[in-house]
Amino acid sequence: MLKFAVFDEDGPARAWPLRHAHLIGPDDIPVPAEIDFEKGEIRCQKSSSGAAALCLLFDSGANGDLMLQTCLLPERERPYLLSLELARHRIMLFLNKLEEWLHCELSPEDEAMTLFERARGAFTTALTADRTPEGTYSPEQVRLARESLRLAIDASERLALLVAEHTLARRLGAPANANGLANAPIGCVVRPAQGGEALQRIVRESFDFLVAPMRWTDLEPSEGEYAFTQTDKWIEWAARTAKMPVMGGPLIDLRPGCTPDWLGIWDNDYETLREVVYGHLKQVVGRYRKAVNRWVVGSGLHLNTSFSLTLEHLMDLTRICVMVVRKMQPNAKIYLEIDQPFGEHYAAHPSSAPPLLYAEMVSQHGLSIDAFALRVQMGGGMAGRATRDMMQLSAMLDAYSQFDKPLIVSAMGAPSTPPPAATDDADADAEDPGPDRSTRDPGYWRGPWSPESQAEWLMHALTIALGKPYVQSVAWSDLYDSPPGADCDDMPGAGLISGEGRAKPAMHRMAQIRRAMRDRTPPTRIIRASAPPEETAI
Repeated sequence: MLKFAVFDEDGPARAWPLRHAHLIGPDDIPVPAEIDFEKGEIRCQKSSSGAAALCLLFDSGANGDLMLQTCLLPERERPYLLSLELARHRIMLFLNKLEEWLHCELSPEDEAMTLFERARGAFTTALTADRTPEGTYSPEQVRLARESLRLAIDASERLALLVAEHTLARRLGAPANANGLANAPIGCVVRPAQGGEALQRIVRESFDFLVAPMRWTDLEPSEGEYAFTQTDKWIEWAARTAKMPVMGGPLIDLRPGCTPDWLGIWDNDYETLREVVYGHLKQVVGRYRKAVNRWVVGSGLHLNTSFSLTLEHLMDLTRICVMVVRKMQPNAKIYLEIDQPFGEHYAAHPSSAPPLLYAEMVSQHGLSIDAFALRVQMGGGMAGRATRDMMQLSAMLDAYSQFDKPLIVSAMGAPSTPPPAATDDADADAEDPGPDRSTRDPGYWRGPWSPESQAEWLMHALTIALGKPYVQSVAWSDLYDSPPGADCDDMPGAGLISGEGRAKPAMHRMAQIRRAMRDRTPPTRIIRASAPPEETAI
């Protein structure tokens, strides 16, 4: 059993929320485990032997309420100090990335290194500090461990941004493409039900391409009866009036709420489901192939939450999605989308596939895709949307670059308001990614979610993504906030424009970054500037 001692201001904690807590084994693959809290300790009972790491949402002070993890640890009778082990992992991550990114060539006077050395010093002092007469961790050890963690997170985020600035400088120095872009187009997802001249003007002036969602449940609400009208409007406008590139899809999205109810009757009949998927792909691609030249052919297939599919079925569906579109439109760009790329869903749903393993299998099968597409959404009260810091984002992107395929970020997003209050209903429990199914708390980055924190998150996350030479494009997940309870809401409050029609600070930050990229100026200069602007009417 793995045990972790946790403390509050009064000593050993009397209660501790196990928010999104799960164990991770080698290769960052979650492992099934029973995790509970008892008498000041988090206790993790796993069925397999070997070392494991604990990952959970943790209040790291000024850095935010973040998903953090320990190193791989062997079982022992004496509990580990959770905050100390979280700091140990972050220090290790900093050193590994420093060597990988800069080959350890960073001046000791750099602010990231100064903070790191302070973090390492606090960690060493905490590690060697005297315990209490009873042999338990002392308040001073707890304080030093938390201080080390805070400093290490800050240092690692600064390192990630520094590297992004260096790589962006090289990217911005490369020849521009035919549209005058420095090989890094920025787009936005536009919901079919949202329209009007004002939104069209914003899309045309603020983005390089648009993403047209094509949820199966919207396009074919009743079997055999297609409803293309709303999707037609945006695609026709982009192709004929705005002359903008369009990315269509996902075409086959098996995430909850994205498939029509009538499709569920084929849950236990894979051969029929396969035929229906084949026919739907032909119908949609056949309609839009003259206007859409980039397709997200599948999404959420590895999550396996809507149907009872085997791994062989998942790979077969993936192959069909790629094959049909490639055959119908040989010159189109084909992307395969990976939702929940950090992979915590596998801890609670072993019938799913770990995302990195899924990406590896796609590569090994030789499927003809042009890039992997990643959904990078944080701060939403649904599965897979827990908040990570910028170093974790940067490291995750690096992990998916190992398959020798370019990446696109097909849906980057964070909310401008905290998520709705947690519920205990069965529907929420069914989608919870970890053993603590009583909470939907996704945490936050640096401060509770607000229009201002959304803008700051966008600015940092977009800079990190654009700073990766293998990332070909980035799209924001929502242009406009949908009404509360709207079926299309993937993450409420993530729009760049509020439901009242006012441009949020994030909209202004997006425009600044896109302008900086066109002017070949690293966006990191904007990060060092003043506070974001306020909301304005559009």
